[in-house]
Amino acid sequence: MTAQPAVASDFSKFDIPAVAKLLGVGSDPNNLSAGFNALMITVVILTLIVFKLGFAKELAWWKSLIVYLLLAVFSAALTLVFWTWPIPEVLLAMVVILGIYRFRMWMVKRERERTAS
Repeated sequence: MTAQPAVASDFSKFDIPAVAKLLGVGSDPNNLSAGFNALMITVVILTLIVFKLGFAKELAWWKSLIVYLLLAVFSAALTLVFWTWPIPEVLLAMVVILGIYRFRMWMVKRERERTAS
């Protein structure tokens, strides 16, 4: 019995999002994990930033640790569907929008403190 040769994955049939292509996903048809680890790390980091900017409340350090670990695990799992959903692009847009929102809120708070004193 002879071993079957490895079949290269054909990523051309998938519409790979721009950020995934930028990180090298699908660049090597013989290596499925090419760029995938960078994509997974990017999605995890962007998810944690979005949570911190928009949804995080002050928690005890151990509760925050649990929340961030669960976010990291599940966002890494979400990366598995990268070829059908533009997850990195949406997270990047959310980071920009929430960053602008937080900056404007900080400006308003600073202005109120300035007029109160």
